[in-house]
Amino acid sequence: MKKKKLGIMIFVALCVIVIIVCVVIQVIVRKDMQKLEKEAEKYETMITETKSGEEIETQYIRVEEDKFFIKVPTSFQQLDYETITKKYNGDVPDVVFSNDDTKINVAINMTDIEMQNDEVLDYRTQFEDIYKDRAEILSTDYYEVNGHNVGQIKMVSEAIDTTIYNNTIFFSYNDKLVIATFNCTEDLREDWENVGDFIIDSLFFTDNNE
Repeated sequence: MKKKKLGIMIFVALCVIVIIVCVVIQVIVRKDMQKLEKEAEKYETMITETKSGEEIETQYIRVEEDKFFIKVPTSFQQLDYETITKKYNGDVPDVVFSNDDTKINVAINMTDIEMQNDEVLDYRTQFEDIYKDRAEILSTDYYEVNGHNVGQIKMVSEAIDTTIYNNTIFFSYNDKLVIATFNCTEDLREDWENVGDFIIDSLFFTDNNE
């Protein structure tokens, strides 16, 4: 009799364990599906809005033949090298897309600086230390996109004749540092800040860094 009761108890316990495992699996699968749906939506959504309600149509661009992509407004023009060198001092970006009066920009700099994937957070910290006394750091972040670590800093800095809002991310590609930035003049920040978030958040890679 005792053996029968023990067997029943063991059976019930096993049933409970199976039910718990099934529930956990369902929760995990549901979360994975929600994540995939969110990522799919990110890739498929090409139109965003400024705060004032202006619709901004975007498209994905690929820099050279690299396997990462980011959205830029379709109304923006890619600047030629001469214009880029006049517009930027010091580290000149490789690719810049700008609106008509070049007050709003998406810039990508493929540097020659050695950078491993696990060094991105240290670089972001160093960058923050360099600029904390000459710019207003608004926020920082550190996250992962398709296996690539990404550091982010939002800040307001002074240019020669204006103040600039910057939403900048850093990551490693082919073991080199890549910097991508959305920036605009401070007077346009309130209207365009969420568009900048939309552009920066659109980054994705096709190699999964594995």
